[in-house]
Amino acid sequence: MKRCPRCGAGAVFASWLALKERCPRCDLRFEKEEGGFLGAMTLTYILAMAVWLVVLVGVMIATVPHLPVAPLVAASVAIMVAVPLLTYPNMKGAWAAIEFLVLRSQPDYRPPVGRDPRARELE
Repeated sequence: MKRCPRCGAGAVFASWLALKERCPRCDLRFEKEEGGFLGAMTLTYILAMAVWLVVLVGVMIATVPHLPVAPLVAASVAIMVAVPLLTYPNMKGAWAAIEFLVLRSQPDYRPPVGRDPRARELE
């Protein structure tokens, strides 16, 4: 998931949470507009909530009628911090692929034109 959706090139992340502006191989622009990765944040939030709900329901089933509140709160905080930090890069790559697939299905989409790699230095 941490690859370019158009050409499959790796190394599209500048750091753990930061995606490069463009693909180093095919020059695909990843963030089409400001705030373009709100969808990736939403996917990450949905995944974190799903993991949290599974843990919450599992603990409730196992410990009813005496719920361990303090450990449950600590586990909730750990889940809501760890899951987004660990999965956000993959979700960002998945969201870039979703945006690319949507863009590609529009009638005015033009496939990339082969560019001379030396021309990038002149821009």
